[in-house]
Amino acid sequence: MDKNNITCIQKAKFIFEFYEKREWQPGEEPPLSGVVKAARVEPGAVRHLGNFLANRLERIARMMEILIDAHDRWGVSGKKDRVIMETDSYDFNDALKLLKENGFNDDEFVLKVEYERKWGLL
Repeated sequence: MDKNNITCIQKAKFIFEFYEKREWQPGEEPPLSGVVKAARVEPGAVRHLGNFLANRLERIARMMEILIDAHDRWGVSGKKDRVIMETDSYDFNDALKLLKENGFNDDEFVLKVEYERKWGLL
């Protein structure tokens, strides 16, 4: 978005889900399904979920650090299964570029962008 745009405000929201990726690769199985949807829960499935969560939460924390280091005006909130970061003062394209430069993929977060019109200006 053009930084000098005076007709609308860009609101970017990054959603980092704990248990799910946006897309699972062929052959990958969501680790939560081995515990929640299983007829019988095996100890290995619980360990697999624990390992997945430890890795996933570390990656989420790293993405948060990168974004906060780049821009200090984020609203950060937590839900039972996700962390949400929102801002209306940082271009989402810059944030995406930073995350990609640091080895993160599009399937590790959900990005929602909204544009709000500033009324009274044409």
